[in-house]
Amino acid sequence: MTTRYAHLADTTVRASYDSAMARIRESRQLPLVVSDRPVVPERIEWLHSEMLKTRVAHGYCSRHLAAEACPYANICEQCDNYTTSTEFLPQIEAQLHDETELRDDALERGWDSEVARHARVITSLQKHLDRLKA
Repeated sequence: MTTRYAHLADTTVRASYDSAMARIRESRQLPLVVSDRPVVPERIEWLHSEMLKTRVAHGYCSRHLAAEACPYANICEQCDNYTTSTEFLPQIEAQLHDETELRDDALERGWDSEVARHARVITSLQKHLDRLKA
């Protein structure tokens, strides 16, 4: 909630926030369960959860609705410097499949910014796949 309301563009506020979070991380582990449910649920539950969702290389991101769409989600796959090879075809194809499901889910829920974000990732992943398969 702090990041949502403090607008951390201010360097003093950002430094204070980062310092506080570092102290918390050093003193205790952040919880992996919220409201008696795992933060990282199994895949099917994750796909249908009331969270903004991003599939990342080695797991999943579940961002609370109040946080709105993450500006950094899938940033690497959309970056001009991102490079991949045919050895990663299965992972990219799986990610494309998940992104399509997530886009459709966001569309049903009326989450327009999420639909747009997933559409950009789908376009990017499809370009990578087309290039690798050519």
